[in-house]
Amino acid sequence: MKKTLISATVFALAASSTVAIASGSTGRGSAGNDWGTHVQRGNNSLISDERRLISRGRALVRRHITCKSCKYHNNLTRDTASEVAQAVREGRFEINNRHRNAVLTYLEKRYDI
Repeated sequence: MKKTLISATVFALAASSTVAIASGSTGRGSAGNDWGTHVQRGNNSLISDERRLISRGRALVRRHITCKSCKYHNNLTRDTASEVAQAVREGRFEINNRHRNAVLTYLEKRYDI
């Protein structure tokens, strides 16, 4: 029984991998410029730059502002968002200059400040 199960699993994996390899896929996602899209090569998404900036900002807020040991853990609300944004502008969090714009964009869009 065990040999049959292992054999069936190996056969299924082998059969599906050959189809994937033979499909001609380049592995660049749905926007690899092979289909007439105007997205730069290597960018595998059609997400706008603003949405990408907001997503990066959300991740940075979770990492540096609302982490379990952070001051604003479970305390970032519409009321405290403007205070947090001012603190980000002043450099009170461990967020480098390159990422501050993403954090501020996220806070502005999420909390309407």
